[in-house]
This record gives sequence, C-alpha cells and structure tokens, in this order.
Amino acid sequence: MHKKVVFAVFIVTVAVLAVVFLQNRYLATPEEKVTASRVVIPRVAGHESEDANHIDEYEYFDPDIVSLVPLNSGESLLATVNMDFDGDKQEDQVNAIKSEGSPFISLIVGLFNVQKGEFERVATIATPIRQMKTFSYMGMDLTGDHRNAIVYQGIVDTGHSVLQAFFINRNSTGVSVMQIANLESDGSIVVEQAERSDAYNMLVSNDKSFNISVYASDSEAGGQIRSLYSWDEESQQYTLQAQDKISDSVISSADKAKIPSGSADSYFTFLNGLWYKTSTSKDDPKYLYFDQENNQIMYMQADQYEVYEWTRSSPRMQGIFVFATNDEIKNFQRQMDVSIRSSDEIRIRVFDNVLFLIAEGLEWNGDYKKMSDATSFIRNIRQNSPAGENLIGELEKENEWRAQDGSTLTFANGTYTCTGEISKDEGTYTTINYGGKPYIQFRSGTETPFFKKIYQISYAPTSSGGKNKDSLVLQPYVLTPDQSYPSEEHLIILTKKTGAGNS
Repeated sequence: MHKKVVFAVFIVTVAVLAVVFLQNRYLATPEEKVTASRVVIPRVAGHESEDANHIDEYEYFDPDIVSLVPLNSGESLLATVNMDFDGDKQEDQVNAIKSEGSPFISLIVGLFNVQKGEFERVATIATPIRQMKTFSYMGMDLTGDHRNAIVYQGIVDTGHSVLQAFFINRNSTGVSVMQIANLESDGSIVVEQAERSDAYNMLVSNDKSFNISVYASDSEAGGQIRSLYSWDEESQQYTLQAQDKISDSVISSADKAKIPSGSADSYFTFLNGLWYKTSTSKDDPKYLYFDQENNQIMYMQADQYEVYEWTRSSPRMQGIFVFATNDEIKNFQRQMDVSIRSSDEIRIRVFDNVLFLIAEGLEWNGDYKKMSDATSFIRNIRQNSPAGENLIGELEKENEWRAQDGSTLTFANGTYTCTGEISKDEGTYTTINYGGKPYIQFRSGTETPFFKKIYQISYAPTSSGGKNKDSLVLQPYVLTPDQSYPSEEHLIILTKKTGAGNS
C-alpha cells in the first residue's frame, strides 16, 4: 500500500511539472523587447565606470521620450531634437544614442517621409565624446539662410572642447550629410549669435551668418589666441578669417612664485576661496567661490547663488579654461576662462550655454580680488540659498503657467490641471525637501500624464547668468534614500502667462 501511494504521488508530481513546463514553453506571452525608448541615466559622482557605455541599475525605460526613428538592437536613447533639417517644412528628428560595444555618443538622423508617413533613418554621425554631461546638441541656423544645421559641442578625452556642424541635404538622388564646421581647442569655442532682422524672422529675407570664435592657449608667447571662423558661401565651409592675440598680464617677480603652473589641481588650489568683482557697485556686489573640496564653483549675487560642478578644465600659461555644469539644471553649461593677473587678482570671462543658446555672461566678466576670510560670508549666503526660496509657493501663486508646447497649467491646493490643444491631464502633487533643495512629485489621474514623477524646481537662468523670476525650470530627478541624480529626460520650462516680459 505504501509503495502504491509513493508511486501515485510521483506520477502526480511529474504531471504537474509537465503542465508547468508546457505553459511556460508554449502558452506564456513572450516578453516584449523595447528598443525605441530606452534612456540611460548617467552615473552619479563616485559611481563612475571606466566603461562609459556601462548600463547598470540606473537604466530604465521611459515611455514618454520615444525615438520616432527606428533604433537598432543594442542602441540606447539619450536625447531627442525635433526640427526641420532638410528644408521640406516637415519636422525631422535627430537623436543622441549610445550603442553596445562603443563608449561614444552618436547622433542618428531621421527624416520624415511624407509619402510613407514615417521617419526614415538616413545617417549616423559618430562623435568623439563619451560623457553626456559634457555634451550638447541642437538645430541652429548658423548661416542665416533658413537652413537648420545640426550643431554639437562637447569635451573629448584629452580635455579639449570640440564643435562640429552638419547640413542634411536631400535631393532627387538621395540624402547626404555635409560637415560645415570641425573645430577643436584647449579653450572655449563660442558661437557668436547676433540679433537678426524682422525680415529674417518673418522669412522674407536671409540675414548674416553667425561667426564662431575659438580661444586657445598661446604656448609660445603665453596668453591666448582667438581664431575667428566665418561662413564661406563658395566653399560651403566655416573657414579661418582672422586671428588675434590676447596677452596675459605682466606678473611681478614676487608674485611669480605664487602662481600655479602645470596641473589643473594646482590652479584649483590657487583659486580655492572667495573672490569679489572689483567693478561692481555696493548695491549689487558679485562674488565667486571656488570650493576645491566639493569640486564646485558658486556664483553669488545679493542673497542668491548658483552652484556649478567643475567637470573639466584645461590649464594654460597664467590661466585655465574651466567647463562646468549647473548643479540644478544639468542642461545649463558654463565655460569660464580664468586669467591670473597677480597672486590675489584674476580676470574672468564667462560663456553660458543657456538651454543650448550660447551667450556671453557679461554680468560676470571682469576682474576679481581674493578675500582673506570667507567662512562667515559663505555661511550667511548659504542660509539664503535657492532652496530657501519658496518656489512651490511661487508656482501656486500664479494663476496660469504656459509650457514649451503651449499647454496651460494651473497649480492649487495639491492638485494640477494641464490643458493643451490635443490633450488634457490632471492629478495631484506633493512637495519634497531633499538635501536642502525643493522637489515636486506628480501623480496623474489620466493615461497620458504630462509630468513624470519627480522634478527639482528652480528659476530659469538668463543669458547674463542671473535668474528669470517669470520662468521656472522643472528638472527630472531620481531620488533614492542615499542619493539624488538627474535623469536625461526633457526639461519642462513653465512661464508665467501674466509675468513681466510675456506678451
């Protein structure tokens, strides 16, 4: 009897296992592999990998940032730019990606085919840039003839900055990619944007092209060399038009021993501390604080300050080029040229990449003297930090806000509404103070949410390095119990519908 029971149990067990196997093998729904909307979040400080293409636990799938251009297996989407690049009045898409087996960022070009009603992948542009935090790209009419060029900038492994620009040409024989600028320097590369005429803005006429200035170290005479590149219509290239030297100050023999040379660390040690701008008035003082311990630069004005992470630098004789990223708005980058004039005086020239529109930060340009004791000053200014600004209250105080896509939004008593031309969203939100900075978390009540989950909130920057009190930037963030880091999703910029400067 006992043997019969054991045998029966054995038969039943085998039957159950067979059923489970058959269900998993033939009846289960196959796993869907998504390759069109994968987003890789850059690793935070202290977690970098030598393999810049490494995908770790911070990888996730974002259903809202979608590549309309077909992606190949193993390609991960980092960012998208939508604009007409081939001149057919249809919006195209150029996407930044990383591919398995390569640490470098690439741009894939997708042109919209009206007949097929879909985006066709027509080209891949390889870049020599690994890190997304030093990389930016956009569509820009460099040449003033209403042709949008693909323009990207970034920092390569040598610490040099690069700028490359391309035209996408489509004709009856096919599509071609033509490079119109290829510039590299150990200093800043700046697109000298100028205001264009009303006739140009109304598409009635063309206008002047933008020049590109390249600043580089003068290894022979010291100082810098500024090379001016302008658009040459005949060759269809940016060509060198002029060069001029920017001489460094003559430093006394007593100061020379105190001036750093060689490594970036020696310059950071020299700069470490508080500096004040000598040409500002008492009513509007400006300060720079170089924090070597935290690898940061603070721009301080009145009771406000902005923090930048010192990401890369390139030393030169009597100076250094510094490339920094805004601590709150990761798409906002700043290039700083520091020239040493004496053991306690420096000259600063700043170029801002304000949400990809490059402008000279005239407000911060000038001479600075070092302050001997900065401890109490820094303590006081940090007590009046941007986190202390009631940005959530500012959000709720305004009756209506407008987003980049024209949607109208309202915020009140923990609920929000969003009304656009083709969609409507509503839900709830709550505020979070994490690490002394304000965050806002959204929960949508619809299937098509306008917001992601969590954003860090801050005032929008101005081209002069200040703050636009009529605009708020919502930077997507990921918060964990022990750290926070920005995601590579799109920023949301909200502008007051009744604010100053809005018509």
